[in-house]
Amino acid sequence: MVKEKKLNQQIDKVTYFTIFFEFLKLGCTSFGGPIAHIGFFREHFVNKIQWIDDKNFLDIVSFSNFLPGPSSSQVGMCIGYLQKGSLGAFFAWLGFTLPSGIIMIASAYGLLFYSDFFTEGLLSGIKACVVVIVFQAILGMSKQYLNDYKKILITLITTLILIFFTNNTYQIILIIISGVLGNFLFRENAKAKQISLSIDYKPLFYLLLFVFVLLTFPILNQIYNSDIILISDKFFRVGSLVFGGGHVVLPLLQNEIVNFNLIDKDTFLFGYGLAQIIPGPLFTFSGFLGTSMDLSQHKILIGIISLIMIFIPSFLLVFGAMPYWSVIRNIPKVKAFLIGVNACVVGLLISAFYNPVITSSLNDYKSLILLGISIVIIFLVKTPQWASVIIVAIIGKMMDLDILNFSFDIRKK
Repeated sequence: MVKEKKLNQQIDKVTYFTIFFEFLKLGCTSFGGPIAHIGFFREHFVNKIQWIDDKNFLDIVSFSNFLPGPSSSQVGMCIGYLQKGSLGAFFAWLGFTLPSGIIMIASAYGLLFYSDFFTEGLLSGIKACVVVIVFQAILGMSKQYLNDYKKILITLITTLILIFFTNNTYQIILIIISGVLGNFLFRENAKAKQISLSIDYKPLFYLLLFVFVLLTFPILNQIYNSDIILISDKFFRVGSLVFGGGHVVLPLLQNEIVNFNLIDKDTFLFGYGLAQIIPGPLFTFSGFLGTSMDLSQHKILIGIISLIMIFIPSFLLVFGAMPYWSVIRNIPKVKAFLIGVNACVVGLLISAFYNPVITSSLNDYKSLILLGISIVIIFLVKTPQWASVIIVAIIGKMMDLDILNFSFDIRKK
């Protein structure tokens, strides 16, 4: 009771500026991707400033993993929401996203003017390191999710299908099929609990708005020849369909952006590697992609819209679903559905690991040397991902400038 009273007193003192400032600090220091972000959040909001207790924090993490979209950003939104409602969620997102968003958009804008510097050497190092980072993500997710033969089978089938059929439609179909299969295959993993049903219908507005926008944008995109509608449709759809967050966004973004020739593979992988260097949510990669597209003279505006649109589904889903979470999370069929989806997500990531990551990154002996260096510093030296990308990118640039001479001439006597 004393601890709960202390938490309530903390909430009473919280202002919108306080929420923004506390999340801004994390946005400047939270390196390492969504799993690491959860650790940063717990240390800061549970242990340090005590805005929330461990039980509620774990409930929020479970809720965020249930939704599509960037899981760590959604945890932050939920914490802000518990403090000051919808505006609290907005200021939490703004503080956490602003630093990396500015860096990604500014970097893409700079790339347009200094492309010769970035695309030689530096890009090779980043792309080689990305191979190892994505492989590391696959290993981590496989250890977490693939603990029986049924999950492994779903993952393998998903991988094989998506290697040969890369269209985004197949990904959506496979996610749904895997969830349905999960209801039949994993019922024993989802034990039933007593559920007390009490429903507030007001949040349904946000859920209906989410469905309406998701279905309306493709129609508007067919009717109007508008760059803003085009990118809004693509990034809203990606933010609505990515289960697992983090690296899982890679295959969907590749299909929506690269496969439609809005940017080339090299620029795509450069931006993805750059996102590993900086703190904050990986989904700010969308701002880089939007700014890099050759759609309009107002490239920064396109980048900002891209960045906002990929996060809007998270706002609508958090506002609409959070009041129902205490009921939803105890439904056995939902638990079983998500087990199937998680197995499919690993397959999505493996297929993206093959194409475009490997196919576009390892094409000469220098890239293989950089790959070997990446493996050593990430797996053996245990260097953080963001530092590894910087180190290997610098080595790649030094090799390009012949500061490090790794050239081999077998014709020399």
